[in-house]
Amino acid sequence: MRNGKCSCRKGKTLSAITCRELEELFSFLDSRPELKSYVFELINLFRPTDPQRVIAERIFHTVRECYDIGVISFSEAEELLQILKKFFLRSTDTRRGDFLEILLSKRGPLKIKGRYRRINQCRLYKGRKEISPKEIDVAFSGPDGLELHECKANMVRQWRDPLYKRTKKGRKLIFLNSITEVCGSGKVFVFCTGLDGRFATMYVKKLFKRYGYKNIDVAGREELL
Repeated sequence: MRNGKCSCRKGKTLSAITCRELEELFSFLDSRPELKSYVFELINLFRPTDPQRVIAERIFHTVRECYDIGVISFSEAEELLQILKKFFLRSTDTRRGDFLEILLSKRGPLKIKGRYRRINQCRLYKGRKEISPKEIDVAFSGPDGLELHECKANMVRQWRDPLYKRTKKGRKLIFLNSITEVCGSGKVFVFCTGLDGRFATMYVKKLFKRYGYKNIDVAGREELL
């Protein structure tokens, strides 16, 4: 996947990060897209340290809300409840990240238009030289440019203040912010993307600006619906 001097390589196909639980969840959401915002919020709130009892309660309350407001029938609510239980209660934090990557991959690029290629969990190269061993979660390449995404289901939790350069997350942001300058000619769009709502997305945008990460855009739940 090339764009001018920069390209993303050594990545994975979508099928390599998909499992049966994810397929079931996406199949249900494809048939009932009006449920996406509720499920996105539920996944955004998930913490890997939460007890299963707390997770189960959140799942139940989300499904009950969808049923109470008339979005789904009782039988659909039962089906969704079982799908979400399998996704969360037999899940890992990695699967939650895979959900976001697959969601973005299915949605397509946010900036570049027309035909494009996509690759997941790849590394960035300039010519034949690897720029960094740090992974790019999702990359899109087309005539309009190269679009790169760092995916975090909960951006506020991941990118919370302070974002010191010497920390692991600080070093990742320095790398992402430098990509447009390293790649030089051609349009390169770099995003931190998550399932956060409007306020949280704006908060992360302002936080990045405060720390000087002016080359990183932020996309949240609204951009993915």
